[in-house]
Amino acid sequence: MRLKFMIIHMMLLMVIMGGCDVNVPDTRAFQDEFTSEFMHSTTETEEGYYTFESGTGGYTMLFPVDATLDEGYYYKQGDVIENISFANDKKKDDNFSSGARIKYDSRSVNEHIDINLKSLSRRVSYEGEYDTIQLEEKTIYYSKNQIDNTYYFFGLVKSELNHKAVSYVYTVPCSCEDEKCIDDISQEEDLIMKMMSSINFN
Repeated sequence: MRLKFMIIHMMLLMVIMGGCDVNVPDTRAFQDEFTSEFMHSTTETEEGYYTFESGTGGYTMLFPVDATLDEGYYYKQGDVIENISFANDKKKDDNFSSGARIKYDSRSVNEHIDINLKSLSRRVSYEGEYDTIQLEEKTIYYSKNQIDNTYYFFGLVKSELNHKAVSYVYTVPCSCEDEKCIDDISQEEDLIMKMMSSINFN
């Protein structure tokens, strides 16, 4: 009788554990253990995106289901600063890949927009102006640059309610010059703008 009870108990455990595995999405973001820790839910917020929650608790944003965070690059200083890097691993041809480095900062130095934009420009060898997009409770400063066959999409998202800000540098190396590559570049720009616009400061 005791043996029968133990067998039933083991079978129940197997069913429960199996059910947990089934509930984990078969996406790169959730199949990567480190990345999955930052996802708000296993349910897509909208098609192709989860909601990323900063380890500082300072902001949330949309995050591609095919992207994975670089654990080795990750840095957090309390709830004040956080650096993340992600690669968008969605399969493309051999000549195309993309990735971003994103910094969150909640210090008062972020009120000096010009200084922050100059620092951002130096990182991508840019000397031009930024487009300004005013959204509810935040402002986006955005631009792009091309150096040889590498495209950069970059910007600063600044809260209008406090000192919090997030800076982006999104890099797309593209060695091809055909129309497909240009279309891919355009799609990547749409992706980064979507992510920047989705930022909500807490």
